[in-house]
Amino acid sequence: MNSNLTLIVILVTVIHVAVLAIMIWIRVRRTEGDGITVASPKVNPCAVCGEPATDWVYDGLDPDERHDPHTGKAWSADMTHYRPVCAAHGALDGQTAVSGG
Repeated sequence: MNSNLTLIVILVTVIHVAVLAIMIWIRVRRTEGDGITVASPKVNPCAVCGEPATDWVYDGLDPDERHDPHTGKAWSADMTHYRPVCAAHGALDGQTAVSGG
């Protein structure tokens, strides 16, 4: 019984030390606010006009096209059938848009 208690104390201590180390690392790591350069996020150009894209729109070319049972809109499980579009062209296109970039 005494060895089980010792094992529990050792495991809890190791977990606490690991969490403390992670907390210290988070606190002292350098970030963009410290003046280090960080790679800028990739900005996709709109497939129609070249402006920065805000959405991804289905191109309607997937031979295995699927339809949403609630809205009836066509969509694809294959992400290669989506193209980046800006807000203006995403709103004009009647296809299914996937937000994000």
